[in-house]
Amino acid sequence: MVVPTYRSQQWLFDVAAGRFDVDLAISGMEARSVQDLLPNMDPRCGYDIDRGAGPLRAAVASRYGVAAEQVLITHGAQEALYLLYAAILNAGDEVVVRSPGWQQTTDLPARFGATARTVAIAIAGGDRDGVSRTVQALSPATRMVVLNSPHNPTGLAWDAPQWASIAAAVDGRDVLVVNDEEYLTDESRSTLHIVPNSCTVTSLSKVYGFPGLRLGWVVGPAAVVEACVNYRRYTTISNSPLLESLGLAVLDRQGQYLADYHARLAAGWALFSEWLADHPQLEAIPPDGTPFALCRVLLPGQPSYELCLRLLAAERLLVMPGDVFGAPGYLRISYARPEPVLRDGLQRLSRVLRAVAG
Repeated sequence: MVVPTYRSQQWLFDVAAGRFDVDLAISGMEARSVQDLLPNMDPRCGYDIDRGAGPLRAAVASRYGVAAEQVLITHGAQEALYLLYAAILNAGDEVVVRSPGWQQTTDLPARFGATARTVAIAIAGGDRDGVSRTVQALSPATRMVVLNSPHNPTGLAWDAPQWASIAAAVDGRDVLVVNDEEYLTDESRSTLHIVPNSCTVTSLSKVYGFPGLRLGWVVGPAAVVEACVNYRRYTTISNSPLLESLGLAVLDRQGQYLADYHARLAAGWALFSEWLADHPQLEAIPPDGTPFALCRVLLPGQPSYELCLRLLAAERLLVMPGDVFGAPGYLRISYARPEPVLRDGLQRLSRVLRAVAG
């Protein structure tokens, strides 16, 4: 089958590449240097263990309070999700997903003969009935429910009672609940602890600022992890042992990285909120733990995608058009940026918004 064009990547790497000086599209912390981590790197460069090196798996397992057998280290969260689809889904299965969101979730199940049943997120109303509508979408053919909380691109998150409703809905059914927890910073609140036999995926990319390490993980039932390991043997085999040793060093310093992340979110949101008060052309959904906010464009006759093109052309400013996530009429704007970068970007955005508004 032909895989659909990956719209968000096409926007970043084809349409916008080389056309911006200020980036308010980034979906996590800016990339950090590994310089201070290099003394911790094991220089041996042989084949790694297919499920990830023991010390790194143990470090991840301890964060969730599970056995190491329930952890698989992957090439970022994207490979983690891919392996789950490949290992679990069969022809005729259904996958309940939510949109707007990460395109991989909606498009890839078909690659394995499954059908994606999409539940629309009611963005404007804060998706208050999102859980009930997700539960209603379950059918006898449902094999997997793939969710994302805190959510990209809306910034919305489900609380423990909402997750308990999902747990009750799948109780006694052969349904695997998977939550992409890329922006969750407290593993004690993981879906794993509320929905029995569920899976979580995440990585060191967004919160920690090390996307170049290409390290993520699946945590879930040992049998599910083992099925993913077996499929992986046919594809990437393993991670780089060099990068895994650096990843372990990142987790050893997680306290500082998390403190930096939360401080950046607090300072950035304060500045962004103050700026929004003077710009009625945009209406933001207050984010719940994400470094970006989804903003509705309140400019009649101004499509969001064309507005983003204008920002590139007039101000060399990069933001994400909601169109690439399935949310036309919105912009995803990263506010957790260093203050000089954020102020510069918002000034550029102001000039274009006011010019369009007339």
